[in-house]
Amino acid sequence: MRGGDNLQEACVGCRDASGFEDLRPYRPDSGRVQSLFGHLMLVRCKGCGLVQTRPIPTSAELAAYYAGVFREGGRHGAEVATLAEFPRDNLFYYHRGQSIADLLAPYITERGLSASPRVLDLGAGFGHLLHAFAERFPTANRTALEISEACFSHLGSLGIQVIQEPTESWLARREGEFDVILLSHVLEHLIYPTDVLSALRERLSPHGLLYVEVPHIPADSLLRFLDHDWSPRYDEPHLTFFSEPTLKAILSRADLEVLFCQPAGPAYRELPRWQFNLPQIRPFLVRAIPPSLKRALRRTVATQTVQPFGRSEPFFEYRPDGIWIRSISGRTDTPEG
Repeated sequence: MRGGDNLQEACVGCRDASGFEDLRPYRPDSGRVQSLFGHLMLVRCKGCGLVQTRPIPTSAELAAYYAGVFREGGRHGAEVATLAEFPRDNLFYYHRGQSIADLLAPYITERGLSASPRVLDLGAGFGHLLHAFAERFPTANRTALEISEACFSHLGSLGIQVIQEPTESWLARREGEFDVILLSHVLEHLIYPTDVLSALRERLSPHGLLYVEVPHIPADSLLRFLDHDWSPRYDEPHLTFFSEPTLKAILSRADLEVLFCQPAGPAYRELPRWQFNLPQIRPFLVRAIPPSLKRALRRTVATQTVQPFGRSEPFFEYRPDGIWIRSISGRTDTPEG
């Protein structure tokens, strides 16, 4: 795997070097990392249309960011998990895990995979998605690749094997084969996504499945001011920005057969520029509220629209203007039978 260059000459998706079209400056969320994201530009590849940052931060810069600032204060996800309350300690992650496992389960059965599938989750967080798989496949062999120290002990306590290593360096060792590989809201954070998808393809068993979910952010929407509580309002810390066609294209370019690819979840709303640029109260509250109160809010007031019991429909909806894109792919050389 290659590290980030100061200024990429070719597209990270198609590797076309015919050039880029400037869209707009990057919109960083955290003032604490202006040196990492504040000078970036969003550009669109003239070859394949994939939107990406220019220049690309280095792998060392990104690793330091994700290991520390990324979860600090709960800005981009819960900074702690409570085993006694898991998996309903964070209802957003709980219902997202349930909806993804529901989508994948029939494909696992139809492709004749083992009732004890080997499941790998890259960027597993606190394990809500792997927990959902264990409910449907109780004897599944579960592995998590995660670099956030806040998650390590919690994942281990759930009986999940934990690999504490960045995705790119682990893939370079070419060890292990899996029936299901999960890449939920990870691809958009990677320096060279096509390289990673090609390497993951080699880690799939013959009938294995690769699940990829990314934010749904077509190029034209980047020139507007989209917002939703469950989707990033700012660009940080994403490096690539996908539409349904560009996600399908990058999967196919990695010699993967796309079995399913659709936008999912609730719809965005569009804000006027003045409203988008107003100071946000939520990030301040996230930092100011004591951790114990934040955990309680995630189960009650802050997640009232996500019913704590039963099925929460927004996570299971598939619509053209959904805030996420969900995809399922397999190897193009899958044997017959």
